[in-house]
Amino acid sequence: MHVGEWLRLLRTLLDEVSMVASRAGPGSAAMLHQVWDAVDLPFRAGLNLWRPYERLSPARQEAMLQAAATAVQLAADGRIIPGGTLGAALQPASHRR
Repeated sequence: MHVGEWLRLLRTLLDEVSMVASRAGPGSAAMLHQVWDAVDLPFRAGLNLWRPYERLSPARQEAMLQAAATAVQLAADGRIIPGGTLGAALQPASHRR
């Protein structure tokens, strides 16, 4: 994967793990809760209002990075099925299109 694609994917993951459940849709909301449960932190790191990653406190930035990393690991383990145009990049090699 090219570094530019990786950075785009990371930015997308950071935006997704901070998304409110009502905006995500039922299936995606359940997946978001699964990610945050696996991180063992409050949903959205306790974020009440969405803010760009750069404007979050260092503690929330770290929590968002942990959630993004956990989402990547859950996808690699096949425990969640990522969607979107870059979702296949997170799937185990045997499931890539």
